[in-house]
Amino acid sequence: MKLISTIAVALAVTLGGLAPRDRLAQASFAQAPRVQPSRAPVEDERGIVALDQSLREITNPFTVLCIGARPGDEDDGVLAYVRKKLGAHAVLLFATRGEGEDSPTRGELGQELGAIHTREAIEAARIIGADLFFLNLPDIGYSKAADEALSIWGHDEALRRMVRAFRLLRPDVIITNHHSRTGEGVEQAVTRLALEAFTAAGQATPAPEAGSGVWQARRFFEQTDDARAHVKINLNEYDNIRGKSYAQIGLAAHQRFLSRGAGIDRLTPEREISSFKLIAPASDEETRPDAELFDRLSLPENVTRSIMPPRVGDLRLVEATTTGDRLIDALIEKLVEKRAEGTADAMRERYGTEFVRVIRFTSALERALVVALGLNLEVTISDRTVVPGQKLSARLVLRNGGRRAFPVVFSTPDRIPNTEKDSAYKESEIIGIGTGGVASLEVEYEVPKDAALTVPYSAHLDDEEFYAVGSALSGAQPPEPFGARLLGSVEIGLGQTYIRLAAVGRFDIAPPIEISTIPFALLKDWSKQRDIDFTLRIRNRTPGKLAGALWVVPLALTEDDYEPVHIAFTREDEEVIVNLKLRLPILKPPLTPDVLIEFRKEQPAPPDPLGSAKIAVKAIDFEVAEGFSVGYVRGLDDWLSFALTELGIGHSELKINEISSTEHGNGNVAAQARVGCGDLARFAVIVIDAGAYFARPELSLHNRCLLRYVRQGGTLIVLGQRPDDWNLALSHTQFAPFPIKLSRDRIVFESARVKIAAPDHPLMSLPNKISPKDFEGWSVEQAVAVPREWSTEYTPLLELSDPGEEPLRGGLLIARYGEGTYIYTSLAWRRQLMAGNAGAYRVFANLVSLPKIAIVTKPQ
Repeated sequence: MKLISTIAVALAVTLGGLAPRDRLAQASFAQAPRVQPSRAPVEDERGIVALDQSLREITNPFTVLCIGARPGDEDDGVLAYVRKKLGAHAVLLFATRGEGEDSPTRGELGQELGAIHTREAIEAARIIGADLFFLNLPDIGYSKAADEALSIWGHDEALRRMVRAFRLLRPDVIITNHHSRTGEGVEQAVTRLALEAFTAAGQATPAPEAGSGVWQARRFFEQTDDARAHVKINLNEYDNIRGKSYAQIGLAAHQRFLSRGAGIDRLTPEREISSFKLIAPASDEETRPDAELFDRLSLPENVTRSIMPPRVGDLRLVEATTTGDRLIDALIEKLVEKRAEGTADAMRERYGTEFVRVIRFTSALERALVVALGLNLEVTISDRTVVPGQKLSARLVLRNGGRRAFPVVFSTPDRIPNTEKDSAYKESEIIGIGTGGVASLEVEYEVPKDAALTVPYSAHLDDEEFYAVGSALSGAQPPEPFGARLLGSVEIGLGQTYIRLAAVGRFDIAPPIEISTIPFALLKDWSKQRDIDFTLRIRNRTPGKLAGALWVVPLALTEDDYEPVHIAFTREDEEVIVNLKLRLPILKPPLTPDVLIEFRKEQPAPPDPLGSAKIAVKAIDFEVAEGFSVGYVRGLDDWLSFALTELGIGHSELKINEISSTEHGNGNVAAQARVGCGDLARFAVIVIDAGAYFARPELSLHNRCLLRYVRQGGTLIVLGQRPDDWNLALSHTQFAPFPIKLSRDRIVFESARVKIAAPDHPLMSLPNKISPKDFEGWSVEQAVAVPREWSTEYTPLLELSDPGEEPLRGGLLIARYGEGTYIYTSLAWRRQLMAGNAGAYRVFANLVSLPKIAIVTKPQ
C-alpha cells in the first residue's frame, strides 16, 4: 500500500495587475549584452547551521513582516536577528518591484529593471532566511506626495491588496523603515496603506478573499531615533554558529542590491542599532523601552500546549543539535502527536484563527527532521529553455546522508507547466533508500504546443506574488524567480508517521526563434522617406538544426518580387546577426506603418511565424542640423548611439583612452614622457552620458582635456550626474569650467510647469522652436539632481516647478568658455528619448545642433 501523499503549495494565487504608469518602450538593442560585475551565488545554509536554524523555528510561533515600497528598502539586520537568533518566521513585503527607478549601475529601465530587483530580492531573502511577498503595484518612480501614488494605484485596490497580504501572511509584528508623513511619496503611501490594513485585516468587512481569513496583527513599529524608541535592537550581537554579527549578515543581504548601488555600502553605526517606535498596537498595551519585539505577546493556552517544543532529555531543543538519534526520536514523537490532531479543518475548529500556528509548527518539525536525518531532494530539468512542442525530462534525486533507511514515494505533476488550475499529480511505486543511499525518479514530458511563453521576464513580472525562500529547505527553491515551475516532492516513511520534501525546478518556455532589434524608428513626417540601417539578433531555441527565412512583412505585401533572407542554424542556441537597410515608411497611416519582421519555415510550409519582432514607426516633427559629427562617452549602456541615430546624426563612441594620450618620450619614465590630449577637434559636439563620472571613475582623470576641447571651440554637453560624487569631487577636480553645485531636487510630476526662461536663445529657438508643450508627456521624472547653485557665467534656459513649489532654474545651464560652449543639463533625457517622446527629441536636436546654429547666427 502506498504512503499517503499530499503536496503543500503556499500562496500561489496571483493578483490582477494594474496598468504600469511608465509605458516606456524598452530598447532591445541588437548588440552583445553588457558584461555585469560577477558575484558569488548565495548558498543555502546546510549542516549544523541549518539544523540550528530549524530547531529555533520550532521554538518561536511568531511572524515578523517587514514592509517596504521597493526591494532594498527593508531592514535586513533586524530580519536576520529575528530569524537567525529568535527563530521567528520573517517575511518581506514589497509594494512594487522598483521598476520606476533609475539604476546607478544598470542600464535597464521599467519592467526589465523590476526583474533585476526581484532577482536581487531573492538573493537577499536567501541570506536573511525570509520569505517574499509582492503586492505588484506599479512603481511610479520618485514621488513627493503620497496622494500621487494612491491616486495612480487607486486607493481602494491598493488597500485591498495590502489587507489580503496581511490575512494570508498572518503577521504578529509589522516593522517598516518608512514613515506615513515624511519621506518619499511612495514610501509614505505604502505606510499609510499598511496602517489602514493593520485595522481592516482584523475586521469582518471587507470579507476575506479565498484562501485567507480575518487576522489582527498585534504591533506595528516604524523606524525612529533612539530618543523616541520603544524597542532597540543591538545588531552587533554575535551569531556564534555563523561567525558574524547580525549587522554583518544584514549588510551581506543588502549588498546583493547591486542595481541600487548597494554593493559599495559598508557597516555604519546606523546598521548596528535599530530603533523602533510603536505606532499601532492592537490593544491598549504599553511597550516599555528596551523591550523585545515579541515582549509580552501571548497565545491561547490550548495553542501554547499544542506547540510546546519537545525536549531532548534535560536539554532544551536548541541545545540538542549534537545529540543525534535522541534528537531525531524526540522530533518524530512530537510529529506523531501533531499528525494525530487531524486535518486542517479539524484544527481550525479546535483553535480558531490560531490554527495556522499549529500547522506552521508541524511544518517546522518536518524541516528539522529532514535536516537531522541528512535528507536532501533536488529537481533538475534537462533543458533550461524549451519551446512549445519540445520534449524534456525532469529528474528527482533524493540523497540520504544519515544512518537510517526509509521507504519513499515520489510525486510528480501529470503535465507541464503545472498550474493551480491543473495540479494533478502521479505517484511512483514505493522505493527503498538505505543508509548513505540515493533514490531517483526521471519523468518525461512534452511541452504543450499552446503553452504560454515565459520570456521575456519583463512581460511576466507580476505573474507570481509569493516566494517561499526562507521557509524552504536547502536547495528547494531555485535562484531564478521567473519561468515555468515544476514542483516535485517525495514522501518518506518514518514508522508511525511520515515527512514530505518538496523542491521546485524552473525552466523557460521560449518561441522557437527569438529576434531582438531596435524598438522604434523616427520619421520627420510621413511624406519624407528615410533610410535606416539596423541590426537583428536572431537566436535558435529549437533543439538541433533549423532552416528558415526572415520576412519583412510589409515589403512582402507591397513588392511582387520580394525575396526574404534565408538563414540556416546548425544547433540550439546558435545566434545569427543580420544587418538590414529599409526605406521608411513602407506603409503610411491609416494603414499600419510599423515594421513586422517574422522568421518562417521555408516554403511550402505554412507561413506561421516561429518568432517575430516589431519596430514601431513614429512621425515626429523635428529638424536637426547636418554635416557634423558627435562623440559620446557612454555610461551604463549605448542608448546615446540609438538616440543620435534616430536624429540622423553621425556619431561614434569616444573611448576614455582616446581623450588623452602620451605625446612623446618614454612612457615608462615620468621625466621623459608628457601626457597630452587626444584629437577631440574632429567632433563638433561631445556628449557625456548621465552618471558617466560615477560609472567610469577614470573619466575624471581626463577631464582637463575635455575642458581644453571646449576652450578651443568645442561644445561639451554633460548629462545629469550623481550629486554626491559630483559635489565631493569639486574640491579637487574641475569638472565644469565654472562651479555648479548639484542638489537632490527633482521634478517628478507629469503636470510640472515648464517656462522657457530665454525663448530667443538659439538653444530654445533653432532649429526647433521650443515651447512648454515639448515637455508634455515626460514620464516618471522630468529632471533629477537639479542644480540650485551655479556661477554667474551660466545662463539658465528653463524654469521647472512641480505643483505648489518654487521653480527650479538649473535644469539646463549654458556658458561660453573660451571659444566654445559648455552645457550641463539635469533633464531625464535617457528615459524620455528611449520612450520616443517627440518633445524630448526636438529639444535634444537643438542641443546637439548648437555648433552649426551658432555659425549661422553669429554676427558677420
